[in-house]
Amino acid sequence: INVNHVGAPKQWYGVPGASSSKFEDVVRKFLSQTIKKIPDLLHHMNTQFSPSLLRAADVPVYQLRQNPGEFVVTFPQAFHGGFSYGFNVGEAVNFANTQWIKHAHVANERYRRVGRLAVLSHDRLMFTLLHHLGDLDRDSARRLFEELIRLVHEELVLRPRLYTLGVRDVSTLINLPPNRTDIIDNESSDYDDKRVCCVCQHTCFLSAVACHCSQSQVACLRHHQYMCRCQPSNKYLLAWMHDDQLETQLRNFQGEVQRCSSDVSPREAAIAAHLPHGAIALAGSA
Repeated sequence: INVNHVGAPKQWYGVPGASSSKFEDVVRKFLSQTIKKIPDLLHHMNTQFSPSLLRAADVPVYQLRQNPGEFVVTFPQAFHGGFSYGFNVGEAVNFANTQWIKHAHVANERYRRVGRLAVLSHDRLMFTLLHHLGDLDRDSARRLFEELIRLVHEELVLRPRLYTLGVRDVSTLINLPPNRTDIIDNESSDYDDKRVCCVCQHTCFLSAVACHCSQSQVACLRHHQYMCRCQPSNKYLLAWMHDDQLETQLRNFQGEVQRCSSDVSPREAAIAAHLPHGAIALAGSA
């Protein structure tokens, strides 16, 4: 949300989130070499396209003039840009209401695809919201539990695969400080910054793969094979929640999805039945 406090008007151009894919196609067409060097270019604030180029490619572009005292709100996946007509004083802040939960997974996956570090851990945020269920409506609570089921289920699927490849399970040998999920504070954020995947920049919240060749580098379960050239037997899994704890969480979350749904749809029933639809994005398919 952006407010123009005082001064000259500000000109805005915006592309709605429903047309974000078309917008990105145009950017990749004109800036293909730059994107190869800067994969997360679309998330930077140093590139602007002429609306005429976008309109010529059938990308809808909307404009407005923001006068002093007026607010402008941008929505998920909507691209925007503009300029000021002169000196002014503006203020902007990112915020999310409960309806944003349905966009959380999409935003997180987009960041992982381009290796962009998130402002805060998506996984931590989802688990922290469990302590604020009273602030969520039924639909938002159901979406939260669906996302938590996906996170836990991915762990339970990928961990055994890594063990099969030769990655060692040291859960009985190493006791890690537990994740504090009741609050997101500076201490928690500093802890998360020390366990960011070296490949996709995702915070390894539930588990991480480490290797004896490095004392600081870790990788998420999806990208462990890209962290170094060492054999899998030289790598080991660090787990902040053991498998039995995750299985208990999964059963609880499945029960909450059913409780939140008075009329359980086929999709929700599939989720409650161990996700046979495969809502897991593995390495290379995100």
